[in-house]
Amino acid sequence: MSTIVDIDGTLLSNGTQPIQRVIDYVNSLPGSLIIVTGRNESQRSETVKALRAAGVKYSRLIMNPGFSSDTAKYKYEVGLKLKGSVNLAIDNNPTMRAAYAKAGIPTKDPATLPDMKKFWTI
Repeated sequence: MSTIVDIDGTLLSNGTQPIQRVIDYVNSLPGSLIIVTGRNESQRSETVKALRAAGVKYSRLIMNPGFSSDTAKYKYEVGLKLKGSVNLAIDNNPTMRAAYAKAGIPTKDPATLPDMKKFWTI
């Protein structure tokens, strides 16, 4: 099974600054990581660069092709397509979490995720 995760405000702040606690958590999850972002497809190159620099281990990056300016509708539609192969969506925005929930995917607010460094320390 895969996990969906958002970028802005979830994995990165201010466009490129890693939110390390969330990155550590998602990198530790079993299965593949699918990033679904409202960022436009035209931003792919700089987005990939920022994710690599932050150390995010993902298998797929799904970006908004620009057909819809309604990010919640876009994420709902992506959620419908991925339903059955995804067991969780992590997004900082409650509206986006509601869109995934409407598509039948359980969600988590990244603010509620455990700090993995506490588990790594002896």
